[in-house]
Amino acid sequence: MSSLPATLRSPPPPEPKPEDSDEDLFTVPDVESAPGNSSPAAIEAAKVSGEGPSKCRKGRNPAEREYRRLKRLLRNRVSAQQARERKKVYVNDLESTATHLQEQNMKLEEKISTLVNENTMLRKVLMNARPKSDDSGEHNEKTANF
Repeated sequence: MSSLPATLRSPPPPEPKPEDSDEDLFTVPDVESAPGNSSPAAIEAAKVSGEGPSKCRKGRNPAEREYRRLKRLLRNRVSAQQARERKKVYVNDLESTATHLQEQNMKLEEKISTLVNENTMLRKVLMNARPKSDDSGEHNEKTANF
């Protein structure tokens, strides 16, 4: 063990209990309220007595280092899960938008086809409606003016 008296040693971080709910897995405890940390009054007393920040620097204690590592891992897991959920929503939105645009494109292509057919039919009707004698008369008038 350590040569420090039991009153100065910090207890190890609490182990997760199997009966904890799923919500407890996603809550991130504060480092300041960790069991291994001293109270604010004790930190102030250490600063005033001249022990300085070297005695209470964060991360020096292996138990506190492990606690902070586990806390960081938990935050990363929560963040990764949230990112996966956001991505799933984004992909679903893109897929629904793509489906909608494909349907709209098909409708517009049908409309274009209908309008092209109508235009062709009207051109044929217009060509058939013109008198044949006007075509020859116009041609003669154009040549006579020169």
